[in-house]
Amino acid sequence: MKARTLYSRVSIEADIDSLEDSRQATAAVLRALRDRLTPEEATQAVAQLPQELKRLWASGRPALHQPMKLHRREFLERVRVEAGLKSLSRAEMVTDAVFAALKEQLSPGEASDIAAQLPRDLKAQWARA
Repeated sequence: MKARTLYSRVSIEADIDSLEDSRQATAAVLRALRDRLTPEEATQAVAQLPQELKRLWASGRPALHQPMKLHRREFLERVRVEAGLKSLSRAEMVTDAVFAALKEQLSPGEASDIAAQLPRDLKAQWARA
């Protein structure tokens, strides 16, 4: 899936008005996920993404050496702030849309490896997306 296709999908599923806002929201979810994973798992996941999504994944703060202990609420709050969203419910919609699109981009094994590293509450959101 090309990055622009992913942004369009996120725009539709999360009811975002512009592709640029969708790109910003996608970047927020990707970076939060990157920081929640071990560096090894993050490297394996990003390897399966198209070039533009790799750049988003790597943007912002440098990747961490240890996974950040984010449970679902903290994860959504981080997405809300970084994406400039007004509520946690909007952050949840965006996260669902990005997770669904990301799972289509990744191999089933890689998607399963990511799920294995998420806390139960965030793993449930990953599974339903």
